[in-house]
Amino acid sequence: MRLEIVTAILGVALAASGRPAQAEFSVRDYCEVTLRAREIAELEWKDRISVAQLHQGPSAVLESKLRSLDPQYERLKGRLYAHYGTTFQDYLRYGASHRAAIRLYLEQDPDMRGALDASSRRVQSLRQHMESVMSARHAAEERK
Repeated sequence: MRLEIVTAILGVALAASGRPAQAEFSVRDYCEVTLRAREIAELEWKDRISVAQLHQGPSAVLESKLRSLDPQYERLKGRLYAHYGTTFQDYLRYGASHRAAIRLYLEQDPDMRGALDASSRRVQSLRQHMESVMSARHAAEERK
């Protein structure tokens, strides 16, 4: 399954980052975590789309299969936040309390800003694709 590959890639990427665990969480870290979390989200949506497209049974079974992906990806995201010495809740608080500094950082780092914008567009596109797949499934079931 794709999740094992994702876990291995994330492990290598985090190890290669060389970030010491005791370092203070910074605006740069915030942006890196955001980018990595979006990359995980992309893979998660791709997995969800694949499961939905391959599933031939009833919607209730599909919903169960899709829910079964939740804990796996939550653990993966938890590892990401832990690597940066934070949690999802602390990450959110940091973003809310450092908005101006984050905006300034992204103005000064157009590569990071571009990467974040591109990943955001990809995730949004995948979400829309999933909505289309699910709508088509529901329409087909209603016709039966």
